[in-house]
Amino acid sequence: MADATQQSVQKPFAAARNKFSPLEDLVRSALVRAGNFSPSRIDGEVMMMFIELANRVVEEVRRHPYWTGGDIDYYNDPTENRPINDLIMIDGLTAHYFIQQGSDKAMVFLQLYQANLTDTLLERDIGNKKLSINIKDGGSNPAYCPPSEKQTTTSTTTTTTATTTGGNASSSSSGSSSSSGSY
Repeated sequence: MADATQQSVQKPFAAARNKFSPLEDLVRSALVRAGNFSPSRIDGEVMMMFIELANRVVEEVRRHPYWTGGDIDYYNDPTENRPINDLIMIDGLTAHYFIQQGSDKAMVFLQLYQANLTDTLLERDIGNKKLSINIKDGGSNPAYCPPSEKQTTTSTTTTTTATTTGGNASSSSSGSSSSSGSY
């Protein structure tokens, strides 16, 4: 039986026996997304720029709070691969390429990349479990007090008066009770 958690590879023919595609294939995919539909001839300067952009993506993955895969080495050569999902790498390379080019599409692709990065890493970290939040510090509402710290005060006052009228004693009693609680 196969492993229960399988990872999708963007270009399985390029990844060969590895789970992750080499950087040069990811660069070609990023260039196609950027509108260069003939990226087969990439000169050395462009590839060196993409190695720098790929290392930015590696650093962003390493800093991400949902990344649990440990330290990742930087790229030194376009034939290397890293244990980062292919779609995250392609989205990151495309977004950083658009930023470098000053494209109007840069912000859209950056948002797409960041959303995909967070969603993919969160899914890899906790799976498809229901999320729950346990607020420890009381949150931002100053009136909030956790249930264990609720304070309730109760006070009761009773007054008795005696009056004599024509030899008959009568008494009247009035009571008041108040209760207040802070929640």
